[in-house]
Amino acid sequence: MKLNDALENYYYYTGKTSEIVRQLGFAGIAIVWIFRTDVGGRPTVPPELLPAALFIVMGLTLDLLQYVGGSVIWGIYHRKKEVEGTGAEAEFLAPPQINWLTLFLFWSKTVVMVIAYVLVLRFLYSRLF
Repeated sequence: MKLNDALENYYYYTGKTSEIVRQLGFAGIAIVWIFRTDVGGRPTVPPELLPAALFIVMGLTLDLLQYVGGSVIWGIYHRKKEVEGTGAEAEFLAPPQINWLTLFLFWSKTVVMVIAYVLVLRFLYSRLF
């Protein structure tokens, strides 16, 4: 195995995790919507599901921020290297700190979605048993 192989595995699993977190977010919104009730002609989320719904929305927001943040950071870094005269085929190392924000957002969205689903599963369990 080469170092690049390990990096490719890392990219594969973080990419898959992001896809799954996003799908869980949309599925969680659907679950909340299924259990809504109408109160006075207005849809209302059961109070037990409100924290889960908030965590789901937070997870999807963190997902968006991860990709927006990464786009901004790498766009600025690319422009900086371009201004420095770094050629398109030049090899260089990016500073490790460049990914700290996106890594923080990646792990945050994953943890937040796990919390959301613990809350959803507790709600579903209380409804079933």
